[in-house]
Amino acid sequence: MSIRDLAARGRSLVWLVGWFLMLLGTGAWAQDPNRLVDFNIPAQAMSTALVQFGKQAGLQVVSSEEDLRGISAREVKGNFTLRAAIDRLIEGTGLTATFNGGNTLVVKSAVDRGKKTASSDSAAEKTLPNSGDKSEVAKIEPIIVTAQRRPEQLIDVPISIVAIGADELKKREVVSIDDLQFVVPGMAIQSSGAYARRIEIRGISNTFGNGSTIGMYLDEADVTTAFFGSQLDLNAYDLERVEVLRGPQGTLYGEGSAGGTIRFITKNPDLKNFGFESNVAAMFTEHGKPGQRVQAVVNVPVIDDVLGFRIAGTFNREGGWIDQPAADRRDINGQDLTDVRIKGLWKPGPQLTVGALAEIHRNHRSTNTGEDTSGNYTQVFNLTTTPSVADDFDIYNLALTYDFDAVRFLSTTTYLRQEIDTRNFGLLLPLAPPPNPPLNDLLSPFLQTANIFTEELRLTSTGSGPWQWTLGGLYRKVRSDTDLSLAVGPSSSLPSPFQITSNNQSKSWSVFGDSSYKLTDRFTVGAGVRYFRDDEDSTTTPPLAMQSGTFHSTDPRVYAQYELTKGANLYASAAKGFRSGGFNGLSQPPFGPESVWTYELGTKTLLLDGRLRADLAVFYSDYKNYQVVGVTPPPTPANITSNAGDAWIKGIEWNLTWRPAPKWSLSFNGNVLDTRFYKLNVTDSSYIVGDGLDLVPKYALTLSAQRDFDWSGKPGFIRIDYSQQGRETYRNRNIAGPTPWFFSESDVIHMLNLSAGLDLSRDLTLGVFARNLTNDRGYADPYSIQNFASRPAPRTFGIEFAVRFD
Repeated sequence: MSIRDLAARGRSLVWLVGWFLMLLGTGAWAQDPNRLVDFNIPAQAMSTALVQFGKQAGLQVVSSEEDLRGISAREVKGNFTLRAAIDRLIEGTGLTATFNGGNTLVVKSAVDRGKKTASSDSAAEKTLPNSGDKSEVAKIEPIIVTAQRRPEQLIDVPISIVAIGADELKKREVVSIDDLQFVVPGMAIQSSGAYARRIEIRGISNTFGNGSTIGMYLDEADVTTAFFGSQLDLNAYDLERVEVLRGPQGTLYGEGSAGGTIRFITKNPDLKNFGFESNVAAMFTEHGKPGQRVQAVVNVPVIDDVLGFRIAGTFNREGGWIDQPAADRRDINGQDLTDVRIKGLWKPGPQLTVGALAEIHRNHRSTNTGEDTSGNYTQVFNLTTTPSVADDFDIYNLALTYDFDAVRFLSTTTYLRQEIDTRNFGLLLPLAPPPNPPLNDLLSPFLQTANIFTEELRLTSTGSGPWQWTLGGLYRKVRSDTDLSLAVGPSSSLPSPFQITSNNQSKSWSVFGDSSYKLTDRFTVGAGVRYFRDDEDSTTTPPLAMQSGTFHSTDPRVYAQYELTKGANLYASAAKGFRSGGFNGLSQPPFGPESVWTYELGTKTLLLDGRLRADLAVFYSDYKNYQVVGVTPPPTPANITSNAGDAWIKGIEWNLTWRPAPKWSLSFNGNVLDTRFYKLNVTDSSYIVGDGLDLVPKYALTLSAQRDFDWSGKPGFIRIDYSQQGRETYRNRNIAGPTPWFFSESDVIHMLNLSAGLDLSRDLTLGVFARNLTNDRGYADPYSIQNFASRPAPRTFGIEFAVRFD
């Protein structure tokens, strides 16, 4: 079937269903001010714009010719709720819009036009719809997300999602992906600063195996890395929002999203207005070196409404705080980061949109691991060399969108190159319980290079009918190379290192579909599925070992949602995620994919006239074929990875936001997890039945309060955020026999942050912030048994200025 035929059939079905509902006289969904519609209304006379608005929204618009005379409407193009679209259309005109029941919208002047004065004109221009209702100001703003590949209100999406908008990211000083763990309960990040970054969501964060368990996206670009435990250090500047999708996302986001998906949504170029903004910050770390951060963005429209570019850059010279006395060096873990993102947007016509994105990232620093209680680092083998890491990546993406009458076509092409060069990285290998000394392990160099090409084609239904669907296919080609020099021995002397080189190639493809249907005004059901196939080849030396294999998986999703009342949704879902298999070398068989089935029941509600948002979800995950390390039987024992373990994960998570007054905002978010292995078949495994999963915090919570204020007519805010993360474990029962001595835990981490800002003028803002006010210096991860644990940065204060021109 051709795209044109598919579009025609989709358009016909949408029209038939729409007419059927109108004939039945339902119309309940049509009058909902929060219903999303894809609008295309140019700037023009208000009388003409309202006619087009009524046609596109399926509403009858009632207005007075006298009220509309001489008034122009703003442009409204894109997916908006009815409320947001009409507010944008009439903004600054002195008109008000009221949804009057049924399918009627009433638009009228807020002031009697025959009695206006110069002063009343000014007041009318500042009047917004419903501004007379003081409770309206305190309401929680609707959040639009694209988690299901289409714009939807967060409350209507049957997925557990944490969405952080641009304003909150800025006020909470979220600079990079590493800062998100203190914002998103149920998400933890084990980060060395640059060498390694392992992300856990809902208990999914395997210590072993192949590839990522969490998917990563930058706009429409799939940037999930090929290296296990080395996710990209994505920059959080100039974003629209970050979406963290919790739970398996295998159907819509594919392999590598077994635990969830993180989506960084960047700001698009403005095709009409030039703009410039810059933020300059100075940071002062206790017992450390000062740091500086410069961020800037420039928006350049080349052809009005047709072509424009947006360039955002971050230059961060972070002062370190770890000393190395043996080398007579201080503050060795400083950072020198440069990140530049260029985004272009071309709209040659109303139906075609072409977007291009390029991001260049260069980060040179030491690691943040191995710090003792005095803030000092000691290198293995009693050396005076200092660890260093160069973490570089380039992202290029081209996204082409074409809108048919009832179908949107998308082609997104991505190329990612990642290079990690680690030097003088040391850790300990305790093979017997204390007081036996551990072996010393030195990696230098440890080189990782990946080249990833991804092409995705997608068809998505548009419009506001009861039937929504998505169809697509994806092709991914990966080449990854690893070269390392490894020296292992007692601390007395540095032995001769041995070299290991590996090359891995993967060619995978998948097809997927997802569909939902609104059976009644309140009840929606949906289902989806993805088929995945991965052909891999691996070569390792020495000794020379060549392996190849094919891994495949079918991953379904089913869900249902019921609207209990207006602003209260209940949903239930079952979804499967997966992670592909890999190779062991040493003539051992490959290991297969992991899979995770998650069963979830949740509710999303708006209470107290829209001033309280309460989201709650409970879930049970069955983690099959957990990739664990075991020992092969004699006569040639060796560690290999096998699919030998099954575990369950039980959890509850909540998100509460309350606006008790127009200038106050309070939130309380958290989660609690319980995990257990219930099946293990590998001899001398790292775990036994009954053990919990490693690298999984038992709980996490955040409390936040923000107070907005006016000081001599200048708006400002003050905000405080407290987060607490529970302990994580790390164990290996097959080291030195069955006794469970190889076990360590992280500390409970308490993080207290403060930020405040004041708009000195329209173009100048002053801000101050403080991180880790309690100066919690406990272990943030459980790797202390290998001298590889990291600690939160010491108490840090900062001051920043923001300037903007448009």
